[in-house]
Amino acid sequence: MVELSLLIHTDLCFGCQACEVACKQENHLGVGPRWIRVIEAGPKEIGGELKMSYIPIRCLHCAKPVCEQTCPTGAIHKRIDGIVVLNADLCTGCKACIEACPFGAPQLNPETKVVGKCTLCVHRIDKGLEPACVAACPTRAIHFGDINRLTELKRKDSANSIFW
Repeated sequence: MVELSLLIHTDLCFGCQACEVACKQENHLGVGPRWIRVIEAGPKEIGGELKMSYIPIRCLHCAKPVCEQTCPTGAIHKRIDGIVVLNADLCTGCKACIEACPFGAPQLNPETKVVGKCTLCVHRIDKGLEPACVAACPTRAIHFGDINRLTELKRKDSANSIFW
């Protein structure tokens, strides 16, 4: 069974936020919600130079999602391919999933008053396309695919770089 995921090569991210913009456009999100967000870390001194780091944060599509367990309406479920999706029609906006998620992935949309989160662009994946954030990344820092293949990629490159 294939389990789909994202792997982010943070050494290649330079904070352009193209992934954020692509996600907002693809999912018709207003100003507030950001299903993927790039945070700045630093500056840190590395090799005598000041360097900034950028870390894209998004839903991790957990093996046992606490958001799914705490949702009183059953609006959140994990698909067989590992993607955690949220059915907006079943969401009442109670925010139980927001409070339960340690990563801040579910977010209340102030316009619709329901919660939304990264779905890895299931509407694109189901058509054979990659998620919008992956397609938009100019440095190819965001990888998408089977978690086993991504784990192997991480193992091969982890001695020289940072993944998240």
